[in-house]
Amino acid sequence: MPAGLSYAAMRMASAIATLLVVSMILFAAVELLPGDPAQQILGINATPERLDVLREQLNLNDPIPVRYASWLWGMLQGDLGESVRTQHPVDELIGRPARNTAILAVTAFAAIVVVALTLAALSGVRDGTRTSSLISAASLSAVSVPEFIIAGILISVVGLELGWLPAVSLVPRDGTPFSRPEILVLPVISLSIVGGAYGARLIRAAVADAARMPHVQAARLAGLNESRVLIRHLLPSAIPTTVQVLAFMVPFLVGGAVVVERIFAFPGLGSQLVDRVALRDAPVIEAIGLIQAAAVIIGFQVADAVGFFASPERRTAG
Repeated sequence: MPAGLSYAAMRMASAIATLLVVSMILFAAVELLPGDPAQQILGINATPERLDVLREQLNLNDPIPVRYASWLWGMLQGDLGESVRTQHPVDELIGRPARNTAILAVTAFAAIVVVALTLAALSGVRDGTRTSSLISAASLSAVSVPEFIIAGILISVVGLELGWLPAVSLVPRDGTPFSRPEILVLPVISLSIVGGAYGARLIRAAVADAARMPHVQAARLAGLNESRVLIRHLLPSAIPTTVQVLAFMVPFLVGGAVVVERIFAFPGLGSQLVDRVALRDAPVIEAIGLIQAAAVIIGFQVADAVGFFASPERRTAG
């Protein structure tokens, strides 16, 4: 079997196995949440008889392995189950939040790409100069500040003090975040400052190494202008590392979006997850958790695949 196909099959098997293990951990973690789901659902209306009936309806009397197998089989068939709180299908409950989160994540990812590549190019090409030192110091400072602090500062200054942008990112009931694009600005900035700075620090080293390569030096000695050297000779040499770093931004966005969505009251999967944990709505929590885990696993797999196919040594060894 060709090395590429063998590697792809191996990575796919690894991703499936990892997702299976994550699903077990996720299911067990939800089961360990404090409190009795039936008791919480019925509240003051709980009686021993009603609790017994509800536990039977929710299959809470079945052993955990049996419930896990039933849940996983439903997931494989595309059946996400029903909310234990509202009895609505889970896919209906998380459909709009998933779309909102996808829009926020894609927009933030685009901003991170622009910020990371710009800062990496400016600092990497001018390695050792004052510009490079200033960018490195600024990037380190940005990486050191959590997203929730940046978000809080933006809300206080830009949203409340200056009133330039909405401090709360409310999506129109029958629309999408693009119906009011201004609500995306502060959340995207909160994510892209940290993500862009982190990506720039990692990509900068690849750009600096590429700038010292013989063919780049030869292009400069041949009299080509700096922009042409950068676009045609330097940046292509840094593409493998750049794509890997950007792929690693997916896990960052999955985690960061939960925090940012909550702070800005953005109706995405992160906000939905926090609300459902408080309600102990296990089917919704498990579905959202599995979606987020799948996104993270795909991000890591893409990063690893880029590193493999961009490295002749690894392909030969494979």
